Amino acid sequence: MVGSVWLRVLVAGVAVLGLAGCSKADRAVIGAPGCPDGGSAGRPDPARPQTGAVWAYGPHSGLPDGARAGGAVPGWSDVVSVADSGYTTVAVKADGTVWAYGTNIKGSLGQGAHERVYEGEPRRVAGISDARSVHVGGETFFVVRRDGTVTAWGSQNILVNAGKREGHQGVPTPRTVPGAEDVVSMGPGSLTTFALRSDGRVLGWGINLTDVLGDEDGTGLTEVDGVEGVVDVASAGGAVVAVRGDGRVCAWGNNAHGLLGVEPHGGQTGRPVLVPGLENIVRVAGGEDLAFALDEDGAVWAWGRGASGVLGDGDTSEHSSAKPVRVRGLPAVRSIAAFQYTGLAVDTDGGLWGWGSGLVLGDHGKGRADGTPVRITVPGPVLEVSGRHVIVEAASEETGDGAGAAGRG
Repeated sequence: MVGSVWLRVLVAGVAVLGLAGCSKADRAVIGAPGCPDGGSAGRPDPARPQTGAVWAYGPHSGLPDGARAGGAVPGWSDVVSVADSGYTTVAVKADGTVWAYGTNIKGSLGQGAHERVYEGEPRRVAGISDARSVHVGGETFFVVRRDGTVTAWGSQNILVNAGKREGHQGVPTPRTVPGAEDVVSMGPGSLTTFALRSDGRVLGWGINLTDVLGDEDGTGLTEVDGVEGVVDVASAGGAVVAVRGDGRVCAWGNNAHGLLGVEPHGGQTGRPVLVPGLENIVRVAGGEDLAFALDEDGAVWAWGRGASGVLGDGDTSEHSSAKPVRVRGLPAVRSIAAFQYTGLAVDTDGGLWGWGSGLVLGDHGKGRADGTPVRITVPGPVLEVSGRHVIVEAASEETGDGAGAAGRG
C-alpha cells in the first residue's frame, strides 16, 4: 500500500516536472479541450458530381514559350472532378477515365516517366476506368475509385506507398495505395495525406513531422485517434482540420500559426482538439498553414497564417490568427477551396471568387490592396475549383447557356 502511494507521488512529480519544462504555448495545447464525443452521427457520402467543361482562368507555373496560357482545356467537356497542383492538372471524366496535362514533375503526369517535360495536350492516365474523384497534395495525385480504394502517383513515393519509402524518385505510373479502403474523399498535403472513410473515420500516412499522424513514430497508414463522425478533412500545412457531422471543427498537429485555435501560438499535438468559435460548419479547406471553414449559412471563416490578405480580415501583412474570422466581401457561398496563400470560393449562383496571393489570382487580383475578394471571370457557372482550373456547368440544350464556349474551346 505504501509502495503504491509513493509510486503515485513519483508519477505526479514527474508529470509536474514535465509540465514545468514546457513553454506556455505547450501547456496551452496540452490543456486545450479535445474533440468531443458524440460526433459519430456524421457519415460522409460520396459526392454526386455534375458534368462540366474545364477552364483554366490562369496558366500553369513555369510554362515553356508558346504554351497555352489559359482558356478551355481541349477535350475536357465531360469532367466530374479536377485537381491542379500548379504545374500539373488531372481530371476525371464521367466515364471514369483519368486524364492529365502540364509539366511532369517526378511522374506527376502519370505517364511512366520521371523527366521534367511539358505536355500541352491532355493524355489519358493508363489503367483507370472507374475513377470517382481526384485530389492533389504537392505534386502527388490521388484517385478515389468507385469501390472505395485509392490509386496514386507522383513526386512523393512515400505517399503513394502508404508510408513506405522506395528510393528517392517519384512514382510515374498509378499504384494502388495499400490499406486505403472504403474511402469517399481525401485531404492531401505535400508531406502527409489523409483519407476520409464512409464511416466518418480518418486515415493518414506520410512524414509525421508535426504529429499529424498522432504521437507515435512512423510513416505508415494509420487511423487517427480521437476524432470520429467526420464529413470533410483537409491538410493545412503543419496541421489538419476536420469538420464533423455536428458542425464542429477539430484540428491536430502544429499550432505555430494558431491552426489549433489555441493561444498563445506554438506547441503541437497528435490529439485532435476542438477549434473554438466555429459552429454549423459543413466544409473545410487548407492552404499553407492556414484553414477555411464554410458554414451552413454560406459564410466563410479563416484562421492561421495570414499573408497577402488571405485571411480576409483586411490585413495584408504577415500575421497569424488563432481566432477564426469571417472573410469579408463575399456573397453567400456554396463551396470553398485553398491554394497555397489563396482562398477560393464559389457562390450560390456559381460565381468564382478569390483573395490572397496574386501569384494565383494574376490579373484577376490586381487593384485590391486590402485583400478583398475579387470576382474571377469564367465562361459559366462554376461546379468545382482547384488551383487555377474550374469545372464550369455544361451548356443547356434548351438555351445554349453555361459552359458551351469553354467546351468548344
